[in-house]
Amino acid sequence: MNAAIVALFTLAIALGASLAWLGTKRGRLGRMIPAVHGGGAIAAISLLGYRVFTGPENLWFNSAFFLFLLTAIGGVFMLAVHRRDEPPFLGLVALHALTGIVAFLVLVGGM
Repeated sequence: MNAAIVALFTLAIALGASLAWLGTKRGRLGRMIPAVHGGGAIAAISLLGYRVFTGPENLWFNSAFFLFLLTAIGGVFMLAVHRRDEPPFLGLVALHALTGIVAFLVLVGGM
C-alpha cells in the first residue's frame, strides 16, 4: 500500500509541476490535466488516510496526512477563487506546491 501511495503522490506532483509550467507559459489550460492531478491526489490522500486510521501509529504518516489535507484545502481554495479569464495567482500556486512537496518529503521520510 505504501508504494501505491507514493506512486499516486508522485503522479500528482508531476502533473502539478506540468500545470504550473504550462500555466505560466500559456496562461489557459484544458481541464484534463487539472482533473487527473486532483483525482490522483484525492486517491492518494484517501489511501494515506486509510493507512493512518487503520494501521499502526506513525507520527510521520500522521503529519504527512495533515499536511496533505492542508495542501488539498489550498487546491480547492484556488479552484474556488480562480477566474476563467485570468491565470491563477502565482503566490497561491507556489504555496500549494511548497506545502505538497514538504508533505511528500515527510511521507517519504517516514517510510
